[in-house]
Amino acid sequence: MKADKGPMLVLAEVLDKQKVTSSFYETLHAVQKIAKVYGSKVQVIVFGYNVADIAENIRHFDVDTVHLVDNPHLETYHPEYYLAAFRQAYDLIKPMAIFMGHTLQAIDLAPRIAFDVDASLITDCTGFNIDEEEIQFIKPVLSSHILAGYTTSPPFIITMRSKSFEPAQRLESKQGNIVQLQPNLDQLKVKIHSNIRVLHEHEGIKVEDAEIIVAGGRGIGSAEGFEKLAQLAETLGAAVGASRPPIDMGWVSAETQVGQTGAIVAPAVYFAIGISGSIQHLAGMAQSKKIVAVNKDKEATIFKYADYGAVGTYEEILPALTQAIQENKKA
Repeated sequence: MKADKGPMLVLAEVLDKQKVTSSFYETLHAVQKIAKVYGSKVQVIVFGYNVADIAENIRHFDVDTVHLVDNPHLETYHPEYYLAAFRQAYDLIKPMAIFMGHTLQAIDLAPRIAFDVDASLITDCTGFNIDEEEIQFIKPVLSSHILAGYTTSPPFIITMRSKSFEPAQRLESKQGNIVQLQPNLDQLKVKIHSNIRVLHEHEGIKVEDAEIIVAGGRGIGSAEGFEKLAQLAETLGAAVGASRPPIDMGWVSAETQVGQTGAIVAPAVYFAIGISGSIQHLAGMAQSKKIVAVNKDKEATIFKYADYGAVGTYEEILPALTQAIQENKKA
């Protein structure tokens, strides 16, 4: 692979509250490492409306160029407007590779871009191996039981799982420059129309963003049990998570679900309390740095993956654990 095939382009996903997703900074750091080996330039593209301040802030993260695509049609994510804007930018930038965090938006947008520009696509990557000839991207497959390596050639698109890489470091001085792009979107005939948009304000820390997660499973037994988990989470400054059964039984909201059909997480510490360790749940949390399991069944599968484990009911173990943590914090 040679650097003359164009820059490496990172998509900065803007959230409703006018900030960039944390996965962007993690993806950017990984791309900086790759680009350094091949002597490629690292460029960023920002979509949105009135997001010039975001583009200016990204200049503090050691990038060559920030492409600012500021347009009223891009204020909120719309697949057709985003794809049209990206295609126009792509034809000008001519990147060798496109990177983005593995978010809900990316899951929808990345395949559209790949089809439109005839690029290969590798999703949900958690690592990579590089040499002078090629990059091998690593991703979990078969419910995270196997790590598979994929190689491809430019142009290609990569989505990277959150919490798999350390975030890029902010610099005091600004780097590179901003290039404003003006896509022609007014005459675009879109087929998708939004009639109503509902925003749900999440209280507390989201599982996707948390460094510590306290998750409960069927063994918690009730919504009242999850209130006790919430107390431990508050003590730790953690997010509350759950496996699929508590969601189905209405004990806790769906946004807490971790697993193959929920959030994919990789926190520093994951407490799996009353969780047996099904394949579907392990697919969502197996990349956690440390796993602490509490289960009354000493044969539970979760103990095979846990770094620390305690056999017993959560009613027995949780109060003592919470008290010990509180006393340690005071000390």
